[in-house]
Amino acid sequence: MQKLPLALLVLLGTCAAQDAHPLAELQSTARVLMVFAPDTSSVNFKRQLELIERHSYELAERNTVVVPVSQPVAGVEVHISGENLPLSTSGDQADARNRYHVKPGEFLVVLISQNGTEEIRSASPVDIHSLTAKLDSMPRH
Repeated sequence: MQKLPLALLVLLGTCAAQDAHPLAELQSTARVLMVFAPDTSSVNFKRQLELIERHSYELAERNTVVVPVSQPVAGVEVHISGENLPLSTSGDQADARNRYHVKPGEFLVVLISQNGTEEIRSASPVDIHSLTAKLDSMPRH
């Protein structure tokens, strides 16, 4: 399993120290797979994370970072193997929802290329084979 390059971790740390949104720096260095849900108990959210969990190696190979955006529910743990950047503060989550026009009660999967282009927008869990095919068709930086 690949790990985030040290330079990226430094950028993310610098970004957080300056109160900038962590997605801004991440987007220019990796592909971002955002999974929005009302909360962590959402059936679609759990299903999408299950698919991601089973194929974390393929996503890491394709320089893809998973960003779950959901409110935690007591007793529901979220575990994601591979590269991920959970947005833990409600402010960061609200910013991401506003930026990608996602309502708080909505489930949505959004794939964003390194140049900021929205490549996939789906209101249902995305099949990993479709996702990896799309990732393979995108230019690498």
